[in-house]
Amino acid sequence: MTSDSILTHGREIDPDLGIAIEAALAAGDVIREGSGKMHDVEFKGVGDLVSEVDTNADVAIAKVLHQHSTLPVLSEESSPTLDAGVSDFWIVDPLDATSAFLTQAGPQYPSVLINRQQDGITTSSVVYFPLTEEWFYAAKGRGAWKDGKRLIVSDEPMTLLESWVEMNQYADNSLETELFSSMRQRLRSKYGARLVTTNPPHSGVAVRIAESKSSLSVAIHDNSADHVKQAAWDIAAPRLVLQEAGGVFLNFSGEELDLFMAEPFVVARTESLAREVIELFETQPT
Repeated sequence: MTSDSILTHGREIDPDLGIAIEAALAAGDVIREGSGKMHDVEFKGVGDLVSEVDTNADVAIAKVLHQHSTLPVLSEESSPTLDAGVSDFWIVDPLDATSAFLTQAGPQYPSVLINRQQDGITTSSVVYFPLTEEWFYAAKGRGAWKDGKRLIVSDEPMTLLESWVEMNQYADNSLETELFSSMRQRLRSKYGARLVTTNPPHSGVAVRIAESKSSLSVAIHDNSADHVKQAAWDIAAPRLVLQEAGGVFLNFSGEELDLFMAEPFVVARTESLAREVIELFETQPT
């Protein structure tokens, strides 16, 4: 489907989804224009990069959102906090996987993440990969789609021993949590997964799991309140897509992940797989 067709489809599903897709299109134009070029890079930390492409994409998104809505915007780049008591708002990550984008690690990593929040519920979301022209989107209770086709996780039974697990780590090893370090070891044991990899960190891994095109079926994200790696703008949009496709986001207590609680978490194709990972953490020695 063309981007215009995706926009039309999104509007038919939900007006807010149409707005989010239109905003993602505007950001995508900025990202494609900046791809492969030299940029003024700011280092927020070890391996944590940002450039004018992030800020320009953020401006492009805000322009579209404000044309259609008076709601506040929680954005990684321009407005990372909201006034107390705000419960109806947009959440935006104008360029997820910035470091992969700036180092040209691969077109499959950078994405635009936009979602609508209402009273603690993510009601619509978009994950757009502008360099590969792939669209993933969802509306609460209505389903998930990729490029206009319904997205449903594979119903083929899969155990952890048969699975490919992606480890989404901090770039700075001094920030790595004990839980994440322990899971890295446990998963690479006879009790663990078939394959454990560490690609450039990107929140879009959740929608790749939803695609079920390979044995990639679990991702583990490190996170800590002392230095947040996965914030609400990283989690909300891909989480709704995966959930509507049939997958889960759980913390290591086995509970649904809180967008605003920074802790390590499991993303999985099925709840049973996520609970296998949690059980591995609870029962097996490193």
